Amino acid sequence: MSAKVLVIDDSPTLRKLLRFYLEKKGYSVDEAHNGRVGLESISRTPFDLIILDMDMPVMSGSQVLEQLKKMENLNTPILILSADKEEESKAIGIALGASYYMTKPFKPTEVVARIEEIFRERAR
Repeated sequence: MSAKVLVIDDSPTLRKLLRFYLEKKGYSVDEAHNGRVGLESISRTPFDLIILDMDMPVMSGSQVLEQLKKMENLNTPILILSADKEEESKAIGIALGASYYMTKPFKPTEVVARIEEIFRERAR
């Protein structure tokens, strides 16, 4: 069974790019174009990993993280992908419950490598 990943990002190009690279590695990928849709998906489907953009319309990544903290028994790792390179933003994301933080622009192969590292860590 392949790991199920949810990509929450308002950029259709980025979602398509991540889907391509992740599916190539055997992951099952769902997409959400904003935070509200992402939360709806999470409430219906268990995911093994969530990739979250911080700067989105409708509901920001920070707001999504705040809602996820309220969900009982949610132990899903969250990888933030953000254009914000400020240390304070990284600290806020981690404080709100994200497991990892990568900055944009990024190489898709780096994101896949980080995801594989996350799954290796969780398997220990």
